[in-house]
Amino acid sequence: MALPARLTAALGQHPDGLTEDDLKKAVDNQIPEGVDLDWKKDFYQGTDAGKKELAKDVCAMANTVGGLIVIGVDDGKQDYAHALAPAEPAPGRGEEWIRSVLANWIQPVVPNVDVRSLKSADEGKVYWLITLPPSTQAPHAVAAPGNDYNFRVHVRHGTTTRTLAESEIAQRYRDRFHAASSDIDRLHDVFTAGLRCLTTHVTAEVPAGGNRASWYPVWATVTAVPAVRGNCSLTTQAERTAALERFSTLAGQAVTNSMQPDHPALVGRRQVRFEGIPTGQLHQDGSICAALPLEIRAAPHDPDGPKKLYQRGLELALVAQVQAAAAWAAETGAAGDLLLSAALHCFDDDLGSLRLVVSQSAFQHGPAGPLPATPAQTTAALAAITTDKKEAVIAAYSLVSDLLADMGAHQPHVLTPDGDIRLDRLEDYRSTLTGWDAK
Repeated sequence: MALPARLTAALGQHPDGLTEDDLKKAVDNQIPEGVDLDWKKDFYQGTDAGKKELAKDVCAMANTVGGLIVIGVDDGKQDYAHALAPAEPAPGRGEEWIRSVLANWIQPVVPNVDVRSLKSADEGKVYWLITLPPSTQAPHAVAAPGNDYNFRVHVRHGTTTRTLAESEIAQRYRDRFHAASSDIDRLHDVFTAGLRCLTTHVTAEVPAGGNRASWYPVWATVTAVPAVRGNCSLTTQAERTAALERFSTLAGQAVTNSMQPDHPALVGRRQVRFEGIPTGQLHQDGSICAALPLEIRAAPHDPDGPKKLYQRGLELALVAQVQAAAAWAAETGAAGDLLLSAALHCFDDDLGSLRLVVSQSAFQHGPAGPLPATPAQTTAALAAITTDKKEAVIAAYSLVSDLLADMGAHQPHVLTPDGDIRLDRLEDYRSTLTGWDAK
């Protein structure tokens, strides 16, 4: 989860790893509150006033820069960590109660809120940590259930919370819509740059003669842009090499290891480039464009006719690409939604049309046609994809469904809309699964 750098620096580590000893150090060092940190001695009351206060605190932080609310540390009314104050859990008011309040008292719902309890050495007592990134759905408003026309929009102002005026709220909405448009523009820029590099790589002459298009005429690209951009310095060769090494490790944990890049890391403007299988660019803000070649074979009964494109290979390639894209975005500290686009590219004009097949024997005489001219797009939660492989399959299913529909196929053959992979349909592709339970 991407959080303000100041917060992590002040606490000594990311809030996900905080312990009671870390909270004790915060007290000893008198760590102050700020726009991204709120110390609270007591848990929220179960009354409407208490629920409103919880919603207000979360809204204000989400509408500003994100941050951390710690319940169980007394600020001594001096706006800094003054003393530890863990308490026994309030009956009926734990994680589910917090999430219920946030779901019912905030519109729109704040995404990607993490709620966890932290045990104290004092038997039976706990702290509560509420962590949230800056929201791409801001502004969020507090409204009591059944009173939807009495909104209040709050932001953090130093160590306090204030209510936005109507003109400020209007500007926040304009900012949200502008950000959405900016994401589309950024996706187009990343895709254009990626396709340009891929085209140069595939069509360049090789020492043996000809070019790579004769070996790998058809490629699939996946381009991704996170809503909350990350930041990974890629200025020096050492930084680019380290980034590519880390990406290679993360990509090796995908459904297949097909997204692990060749070395060395190639220089690019605020990016790392890599060529081979795969080919792509890792941008310092967490964006990525990566390409994989797809399996194309001549039909044994009709060697001069349309060649075959194996649907199963396409589906698995897109899952691995989605996983690798999300892993890189998260590695740079990006957060929020991940805007994804998938496209197919042919670098051999002689192919003309392709016949989509799911196995060696099925649909041999099905219709042949050109590759889709329009990319497929979807949006998914970055945190969900990086923590749950099924979420990556769901995102890939959405992308591949649109591409296949343009080619006349009814639906994916091995991916399911629920995030599963039909192992019984993989046949020889089953052996390529390295990051999925293939039993």
